[in-house]
Amino acid sequence: MKKVAVVMLLVLALSGLASAKSDIGLKGVGGQLAYVFPEDPIESTIGFGGNVYLGKVSPQLKLFTYVDYWKKSYEESKHVSSSFSMLSIMAALRYQFPSTGNIKPYAGGGLGLNIGSASWEYEGEYSEYFDDEGSESETDLGILIMVGASTMLSPNMEGFAEVRYNIADLDFFGIYAGITYMLK
Repeated sequence: MKKVAVVMLLVLALSGLASAKSDIGLKGVGGQLAYVFPEDPIESTIGFGGNVYLGKVSPQLKLFTYVDYWKKSYEESKHVSSSFSMLSIMAALRYQFPSTGNIKPYAGGGLGLNIGSASWEYEGEYSEYFDDEGSESETDLGILIMVGASTMLSPNMEGFAEVRYNIADLDFFGIYAGITYMLK
């Protein structure tokens, strides 16, 4: 419950940042692919997700939300197989550095929720004597740090590439590439 309250406070604080120059509303939607590097023992994997561009808080400060998902299955030992999945829901501000070229560099950060799920199964010869499978799920507050660059691919389509680091109970690093279709 505290985590949801923190996220709601973040949304209120971001809405309080809006000045006379802000332009907040649904401005674009898109998707992204990622190559994700979670903490050990989970090896790297492919992820995917969506993004929503919510407009400008100031001329160089853009508001985005991200929803990302990745999953990895792995062998913990000879007889135990495991899998871990992460659903990350983040609100982030991106500061667009002044640039005269087509490529626009940015840096940013945000907060959100990370919903992790783990499952395991014992497949050894003594499985009838043990609880041979199980799962658990946990929701944590996450802090997002990112750097990247964007460019307009067409009048209504923006492409981006970025590196994100998500700090939570399970930290993970990712290289992302995606597009955002501009609605307005």
